Order: sequence, then structure tokens, then C-alpha cells
Amino acid sequence: MQLSGKLAEADLDDLQVRSKMYWPKFILMNWYGIGLICVALAATITGFLGYTKPNWQALDVIWLVITLIIGWAVSSTKRQTAREFKTLNTNLPEWLRLADDGVKCNGPNGAMGFHPWRNFSRWREGKRVVLIDQSQGGGFVILPVADLSEIERESIRGILKAHLPPLP
Repeated sequence: MQLSGKLAEADLDDLQVRSKMYWPKFILMNWYGIGLICVALAATITGFLGYTKPNWQALDVIWLVITLIIGWAVSSTKRQTAREFKTLNTNLPEWLRLADDGVKCNGPNGAMGFHPWRNFSRWREGKRVVLIDQSQGGGFVILPVADLSEIERESIRGILKAHLPPLP
């Protein structure tokens, strides 16, 4: 079975797997910003409820700064993701072919590669991609399957099950 080796931007969501500790680490690394937001929120709520009389101009400036920082962080992350996506797609092969002896790759300018099945340990399926984990080095081969029919996806599952165990 032959597949295109290039990814669509929507395929990136399937590749980005966050660990269980992602959000606790995020909060601990950004405690000062979260603390500033909590203080500004508390001052705003107590001011609206009439418990305190905050300096509304200063509070407005604080909210403006918080909004600008969050907006900059979001846009910066999107730009960085777009750059990384472009670099990733440049390095991916043009075509992937699942054969009886392994995965064959056809890259740009006629470059070819081959990965025998013994170099892989397992595979896992997402909504848009299938990842085949390499035994050593922590790498993987990405099979974009979003544009394939269910029959074609079942064929890929059959080939992979014949050679590798799926990730539980």
C-alpha cells in the first residue's frame, strides 16, 4: 500500500500528545502570571461588588497588559507552529509504501529509504495519522491516513498487525 508522506496542518493535533503532568508543570512554570491574573480578577470582582474602591484606571492598564501578553503568546506560538510544520513537511518523504519486508520511503530528488519491520516495536492509530514506533532512538514513522477510506485504513491495520503489536 502506498501513501503520501506529507502532512496536513490538522494532522499535527494527532501528533501532539501531552503527558499527564503537562498542566501541573505549566502552572508551576507560570505561577507569577497566573498569580497576577488572580490578583487582578479579585480586585475587579471586589470592586464591582462594592467591597473595595480600586483605582479603575490602573486596573484597566493591568488588564490591557495581561491581554497584550496573552495575545502575543498565542500569536507567537501559532507562528512557531507554522514554521515547525513547514520544516517537518520538508523533511518528510514524498511517498511511503508498506511492503512485506518493511516501510519503503521515496523522498525528494529520487532519495530512497527502507526500514525493515524488525526496526519497529509497535504502532498506534490516531484520528488522522498512524505512528509506527522505532525500537531504538525514540523515533517513529508517520502515516497520514486522514484522506483514506475505512477499507484502506483497515488494510493498513491488517499489514501492521501482521508485523507489529498495537499500542495497548
